[in-house]
Amino acid sequence: MAVQGGSVTMGQWASLANEPLVQAVTWSLVDAGSVMARDIPFSNNETLYVNGVRFEGGLPAIKWAMLNEEGVTVSMAPSAFQEQVFILRNQVDIDEYLVRDRNAIRDVRATQIEGLLRSIAFDFNEKFITNRHDTGDANSIVGIRNRIANGSVYGVRSENLINANGTDLSSTMTAATAGAFIEFLDQLLFSVDAPDGSPQVVLYCNEVFKRRLNRAVRTMGTTGGFDQSRDMYDRTVDTYKGCPIRDIGRKRDQVSLIITNTELATGLADTGGTFTSVYAVNYSDGHFGGWQFNPLEALDLGRLNTGMQYRTFVSWAGGLINYSTRSLARLFDIKMA
Repeated sequence: MAVQGGSVTMGQWASLANEPLVQAVTWSLVDAGSVMARDIPFSNNETLYVNGVRFEGGLPAIKWAMLNEEGVTVSMAPSAFQEQVFILRNQVDIDEYLVRDRNAIRDVRATQIEGLLRSIAFDFNEKFITNRHDTGDANSIVGIRNRIANGSVYGVRSENLINANGTDLSSTMTAATAGAFIEFLDQLLFSVDAPDGSPQVVLYCNEVFKRRLNRAVRTMGTTGGFDQSRDMYDRTVDTYKGCPIRDIGRKRDQVSLIITNTELATGLADTGGTFTSVYAVNYSDGHFGGWQFNPLEALDLGRLNTGMQYRTFVSWAGGLINYSTRSLARLFDIKMA
């Protein structure tokens, strides 16, 4: 079951839904910059595991034949893989008297749910980039950084981990160093099957890098493939060769950057250096996406049996799928200071 081009993001699905709560939940995620709602195409499939194959080796040898000579049988051996579902479950319980308080400035339950949804958005974004099962949360998705670093396990070419060789995008950058970085950015797109760019390829960075990239364009004195477009909510989106450039944002503490500017030059640690990374993800058909039992939902369970509290239950079950060795890439060792 490959991720089809017709698979929709949560944001697209919400625009078609006639259930107000669904729209409210999804908009909260989109408004918080959630990768889950805005970028990843999910197909609805109620299964705990997804099995698939991808071609990771070279192509078969070709036989050129003489007149009246038979052809040679060729074949390719795909590699099988399996991805599992991960479950997100949270609930909010509010005392009945807080719910009934007529002096409350705003509905207490709505405020608590909005806070939970924003927390989910920031948490998913962080795990989408950095989570790993050995040192992180074993009950959540495997992040793209770990998938790229362990390409033999997750089906990513070793060439898709690209060293920018300390290319200077600091405050002392020049037109020459800015131009050198753009060449690396092109290499990043080549590695995910988008040499000419594509609106289905998203570039993930942090907010400082995004501002620094704008400065690099001005320093070069040319647009150089950079442009602006509009998303489905009519918001301005910066693009490079048609690829949206997203600030992945901050962690739940609202302080720490998910993609830091203090990475080591090796890219093996988030602290101790003055470097950063940019990630590319190809969400087109046959590349990277996901599946889910259903979009994230918030269910009003009403008053509990105790009679003292009202409960809202928030849940989601889904996983990520990589069908191509050219879906994910990382450009690291970019000098920021």
